[in-house]
Amino acid sequence: MYQSYATRPGTRQDPAMVLILSLVTCGIYYLVWMHRVSQEVQDALGETDTNPGLEVLLTIVTCFIYSYFWDWKMAQKIVRLQENVGIRPVDNGVLYLILNFAGVGVVNSLMQQQQLNDVWRNWDRSSH
Repeated sequence: MYQSYATRPGTRQDPAMVLILSLVTCGIYYLVWMHRVSQEVQDALGETDTNPGLEVLLTIVTCFIYSYFWDWKMAQKIVRLQENVGIRPVDNGVLYLILNFAGVGVVNSLMQQQQLNDVWRNWDRSSH
């Protein structure tokens, strides 16, 4: 089990709103969401592997191709968070890649936010 270093859970948000706002703003909200989620997950895991601002910049510079890697990496981090709070871990990394390559990767944020909401909801019940 991994040790968590955050003192409070991340932000719970309606997954459908993440998806809708990402679509309505032509991806701008997705970048804001990506930065926030990257920071919260890194804080919760006590990791500093990549600067969230750099992740957003890489996503922009690569015309969102970097987000394929980010989704894969986030799936692994979510699994570790789920283990920390005692939730059955679900690794959606392969599913995220399939959805990205199928051209519907925008729904990944919906699934990721739902999984994170479950983690944050169980945060106080665990010894993280």
